[in-house]
Amino acid sequence: MTTTESLAAKLPMIVINPIPGQEEENAEFLESKGVCIWIKKDDDVKNVLSNLFSNKAMLNEMKHNATLLGHPNSTKDICNILLKN
Repeated sequence: MTTTESLAAKLPMIVINPIPGQEEENAEFLESKGVCIWIKKDDDVKNVLSNLFSNKAMLNEMKHNATLLGHPNSTKDICNILLKN
């Protein structure tokens, strides 16, 4: 739910230690879409965060990408589809 809420709010994300399987696949997808930074086990966290927070263009691009992926009215849309059938 946190990912969905972040996308709906148009927030860039930082993913740390996702659980292998679906969470890892989600992190991989979000990173490939330019929505998140995935901090991996051997990454220098301080350096990664410093680079991210000092790069406004990158943060703005991540926010824009979150806007493209987010569906803030998805629950309402799903209910409307179900009620029509």
